[in-house]
Amino acid sequence: METHLSSSGDTADQGGPEDKLQVLLWMANANRVSGGHIVQLEETARALGAYGVEATVCFDNDPDLAGIDLVHGFDLQPVQVHECRDRGLPVLISPIYWDVRYGPEGFADLTVRSFLGRLRRAATFSGAAMTSRSRLSQVSLEAVWLERNRIALFEAADHLLPNSEGEAESIRRDLDVSTPMTAVPNAVNPERFDQPGLPFAERDTVLYVGRIDPHKNQLALINAMKGTDKRLVLVGYDHPDHPEYVRACRKAGAGWVEFAGGQAPDDLPPFFASARVHVVPSWFETTGLVSLEAALSGCSLVTTDRGHARAYLGDRALYCDPADGASIRRAVDAAWDREPGPEIRRHVLDNFTWDHTARATADVYRRVLKGRDRSGRGEFPR
Repeated sequence: METHLSSSGDTADQGGPEDKLQVLLWMANANRVSGGHIVQLEETARALGAYGVEATVCFDNDPDLAGIDLVHGFDLQPVQVHECRDRGLPVLISPIYWDVRYGPEGFADLTVRSFLGRLRRAATFSGAAMTSRSRLSQVSLEAVWLERNRIALFEAADHLLPNSEGEAESIRRDLDVSTPMTAVPNAVNPERFDQPGLPFAERDTVLYVGRIDPHKNQLALINAMKGTDKRLVLVGYDHPDHPEYVRACRKAGAGWVEFAGGQAPDDLPPFFASARVHVVPSWFETTGLVSLEAALSGCSLVTTDRGHARAYLGDRALYCDPADGASIRRAVDAAWDREPGPEIRRHVLDNFTWDHTARATADVYRRVLKGRDRSGRGEFPR
């Protein structure tokens, strides 16, 4: 499936018709599950038009590359990158990379929890060994293959576009990748979310927007908020691969949590406009697009301390440990009484709109095409 997405406004940075770049934004077979990765791709594509880029979005395995100047990939395989480069097309990758220390038990630091997590992983290999030699080989090869495949993908690309400098550092540290990187921020659509909501004192919900799956950690949020007088609303599609987790969330929240189901982007603003606190207790977030949307909508913010949200929000949000229900509860209670001032909205509008993303992305496209870039690195405002 291919879709042309571009805007038609003229800007000082936009080239003439002869300079128009034809770029394929390609996410092969990754649109079956909704989420921020789809928003990032489609919003970037729309905003690129203002910077002289005609973007074609594709979710197929076999895109039409005729007339394309450059491929910008999301979640591709190394062989797909090599096929593009064999045709003389430079390839950039948005990695959306999770630190190798990420896991349901938290980060692999020197804690009891991480030690137990390592024992659990060791038990997986030991159990496989006791089952059969072939099963041990399968488990080992799967783990090795995933890491080697990721390294091969990143090394095959001409340039990587992580969402923060922290993500770039994780890739360098974990995988020793030599490909040049430029940190390009994820963003928000101000026309959709920068709308007046209820006065803060009249807002009466704790909200989480995101698909329901174990990584997003809604079950911990439900258990943490159980017994409070705060109304909890969960907006998000059920992940098709995790029906048992979805059932566990609905059972734990039966009778008091409002499950609003999946909502189209244009239907989200009313949920944000009535929410007093928006909370993201995920095990890891490269950004947390919904936190930016909530910030523009006047919500007080709670987000995970795992990942790179601090690069975007700094001390303008409260942070929670997703492994600790008491930490989640304390952060939500504190945010309930912490009315956000206008500064956070100004910060987001000044730094994290899709226009900012498109401008930075188009600049890297042109630098790569001209062969001048060797070591670009981006920084975010603090």
